[in-house]
Formats: sequence, C-alpha cells, structure tokens
Amino acid sequence: MKTIAVVGATGAMGRSIVQSLIDHPSNGFRVRALTRNPMGKRAKELENYSDRIVAVQADTSDQKSLEEAFRGVDGVFCNTDYWTAGSHVQEVVQSINVATACLKESVEHLVYSSLEYVSAITKSTLAVPYFDSKAESAEYIQAILPKATILVTAPYYENFMGYALPEKREGSEGGVEFVFRDPMADKPYTMVALDDIGRFTAYAFSEFESVKGKKLFVASGSPTMMEIAETFSSVTGIKAVYEPMSLKEFREKSRATVNDIPDSPDGEFVGNMFEFIRDYGIDRDYEFIKSINPEVMDFEKWLRHTGWKGEPVGVQNYFVTQTGK
Repeated sequence: MKTIAVVGATGAMGRSIVQSLIDHPSNGFRVRALTRNPMGKRAKELENYSDRIVAVQADTSDQKSLEEAFRGVDGVFCNTDYWTAGSHVQEVVQSINVATACLKESVEHLVYSSLEYVSAITKSTLAVPYFDSKAESAEYIQAILPKATILVTAPYYENFMGYALPEKREGSEGGVEFVFRDPMADKPYTMVALDDIGRFTAYAFSEFESVKGKKLFVASGSPTMMEIAETFSSVTGIKAVYEPMSLKEFREKSRATVNDIPDSPDGEFVGNMFEFIRDYGIDRDYEFIKSINPEVMDFEKWLRHTGWKGEPVGVQNYFVTQTGK
C-alpha cells in the first residue's frame, strides 16, 4: 500500500485529494495529511474519515519539517496557497521547499497543482499572480524533480458558493431569482470541480509510469455563463439569469472586496483573470480528460452532485458536508 503525503490537506482542494485517495477503487493508499496543526478540528475531521489517514505537523516555510513528514512516503501531493503565503515570491519559495524536501528524501513522484502561466502566454501584457506563482513554481519543480507530474487545473465551480455567489433578488414575475454577474460575456468559462481534482490526482498516483514528468491539463467543463444560468434554472427549478458586466465595472467592484495582498496589482488581479480567460481562453482536451476520469462532472452533474441551490456554502467545510463524516 502506497503512502502519499498531502501538502495543504486541510484546505478545500486538499480535503478532496485525501478523500479521493482513500476512496480509490484499488484501496491502495495511506495518507499523511500535512497540516500546521494536527490537533485542529479540520485535521481531526480528516482522521475520522479513515484509519488510513494520519495528520502530521509540517509547514511549507520550514523545509526540515517537510523532510521529516516526507520520510518513507511513496509520493507527495502539493497545493500551495497564495492567499496564505501572501505573495508571489513566497508561494514560489514554499513550492521549492516542497520539491527540495522530496529530493532530499528520495521521493520521485510529486504531483503539483498548478494553473495557466498567464504572464508567459500573454507576453506580460496581463499578470494574475495567483496563477503565475504556481506556473513559475512548476518550472522550478520539474528542473529539481524531472519525474514530477504537474496538474494544471482551473478555477473551481465551488467559487459560485462563496466568492462568486449569485445575487438573490425578487423576480419580475414574483418569487426569487438568482443573478450571476461577471465579465465573461458569451465566452467559455473553463472550470473544475474539487472532487474531479481529487480523482485526477488519484489517477496520477496510481498510473505513475504513464504520467511521470508530464503536465496534465485538466478541468471539468467549459460552459458559458448563460449556460450556467440556464442549467441552474433547469436543475434547481429556481429562476436564474446572467447579467454580464464590463471589465471596468468588475474591477471597480473587486477593489472594494479583495484584500490588499503584497505583489498583487492593486486589486486588479481577479479582473485580469477574467480578461485572460475571456480573451485567451483555457483550452482543454475533454476526450483525454474523460479517458483518465470517466466520472468528470460538467456543471449540471456538479449541481446534482452537490445539491447546491444558490445558498452560501463554506468551501472549507465542503469535505465534511459532502461525506457526512
């Protein structure tokens, strides 16, 4: 049975990774759930899910703690958190710490969660620090660990449960309706379900020989926002509409809601993300994606799977609410 260390195990993505490894049909994984506080509530919730999960103390800013946590494992999954790191540079440093600790402990198979390299793709006309820091880290990681697998993901469907929560208002014909608003216009918005990221990761660890040294570009679907609203109405029975915003309008609104994080271009980075996705696109090969994850969820499947009906949901609590553990 392989032992996988999961960096960021108590975060929204990390919890899905842990669950997918434990639930993999092979039953072939144990998990070391790395956390700064192994006695905390989220860590204990993970341990309660399975006797094959052990919470272990480690910090991505402390390479020695990572080396101790990686000792004797067969693989490492890493998703660093830009928002906690506080800057582009610090997230890169933390990612390199993980890769270096893997190298020192002879862990060949690191699966690193990344995103599109916006600055490189747009020739520096746009910057999205929380995309670029992961993409830049991926380049360093593959230089340090040539057999590492880079999982290039996308924005979460689960963002609709919180940051991109639709507005609830009274409909023109009475009753309630939800309004989705962003600057995507009629362009495809490539997204991914957290549970799908978990399945992609479990695939990467179970099929090491076929994915080592590769970048896997994954997602769950690329609907337009109009399709998002129509699907929401169809599945939930609650009317929803899409009202597009201009990038200027979105950026003005974003400045009032996004914290001032070092290395971020004055609160413009979320607007830059939408401008990138709208004008450049996040292209994915869904035939390939379905070959490695036949259960991949388009937006309709995700709605039915989660039962979400427009209410705010703490994504950090997603693992607990979905599993009932």
